[in-house]
Amino acid sequence: MIILDYWWQLLVGGLVVYFLCNINYAVLISKGFKKQDIRECGSGNPGTTNMLRSFGFKYGVLTFFLDALKGLISALAGLLIFQAIGAEELVCKFAGYFWGMCAILGHVYPLFLKFKGGKGFATTIGAFLVVNFMWTAIFIVVGLILLFIWDYMSVFALFFATALLVQNIITLATTDAITQAGALVFFVVVLVINWFTVIFAHRGNIKRLFKGCENKTGIRKIFKKKEK
Repeated sequence: MIILDYWWQLLVGGLVVYFLCNINYAVLISKGFKKQDIRECGSGNPGTTNMLRSFGFKYGVLTFFLDALKGLISALAGLLIFQAIGAEELVCKFAGYFWGMCAILGHVYPLFLKFKGGKGFATTIGAFLVVNFMWTAIFIVVGLILLFIWDYMSVFALFFATALLVQNIITLATTDAITQAGALVFFVVVLVINWFTVIFAHRGNIKRLFKGCENKTGIRKIFKKKEK
């Protein structure tokens, strides 16, 4: 299989991406600007939602943007670097997906933070804006609507991750170049790992949703205050 011809370049680059994405911006921002560790505030999760609840809209948005940038730069680097070394289009596409996955894993399970990172939602958005822009943008819009209706970031994240999984598998399975090259299994494995990583990171949220005690983001209150 053609992807296996580039296995070591994919792996080495993926490891670099993983370790670079161990950097947690929520921790850096909270310590640098608020002189507190986000891991000791609110839910203790070093991610966008806890930053939003603990320190306000500005710091939540900044964290989201920087976390999304992790996935975006990683996936884009995969595409561009493999194009630069003359790899086939299929390999370049897979590199974008694979390095995006490595970014998500690095964010959610950072070795340097004892494998206790964020939940991978923003990083997933960044990565998939590169590899599948149109549908990612559509799912973001739908997810935002769900967020403003129910005010649960977890609903947005779970919908987004699942919709991406289904849509990408359908699209890739109907792409002749991928199926004929026998490469579909590689893409599906990466997509399933992405999906499972995000879903598992939100397992506590899922339990609370079923129990009816999930925490709201408070984003509607923030916008109401801004309107006043």
